Amino acid sequence: MTRLESVLTEDDLPLSELWAACRDGELVPLSSSAFAFADVPQTPAVRALAVHPVMARRTIIERHSAAWVHGALSTPPRVHTIAVRYANRSSASRHLAVVREVALRPGDTMMIDGIEITTPLRTAVDLARDRAFEASRDSPVIAKLLASSGLPECRSYLDTVRNLPHKARALHRITDALLIEAMAR
Repeated sequence: MTRLESVLTEDDLPLSELWAACRDGELVPLSSSAFAFADVPQTPAVRALAVHPVMARRTIIERHSAAWVHGALSTPPRVHTIAVRYANRSSASRHLAVVREVALRPGDTMMIDGIEITTPLRTAVDLARDRAFEASRDSPVIAKLLASSGLPECRSYLDTVRNLPHKARALHRITDALLIEAMAR
């Protein structure tokens, strides 16, 4: 007997059958191209597997996609953000994903079920540095990502990393996000 994976994509079944199984209550959509069985908990591993179909080789889940995988966002971004290290430059672009070239330090990423993803700390820093930052949308996400590490670890990280644009802006936004979260408790 063949056992199906916990996350199904068009590689497993036609899209029409996947959506029909959703209508029947057997599957739930994780994104527009990935589905999980209704009784499977949506763990970071399951969410990482849902992003995997839009990834090229040697790429890394980052920004809002990483925030969703880590559980800081309740719904996945419409378009995933995937990173590739400068050393692994690639012109490969996948549907439903934006690919960015980034410089990452050792410790900036982790593995979830064999899929590389930025750590919660690096994800929070990247979201806080982003030009598209929206306080109402991103501050709660940053606070959730930093729930276990907090401001001291974040400040230490920013103090030691070199050549990271918009560090001061990021620290200000992170401080505000954590302050707002603390006041809400």
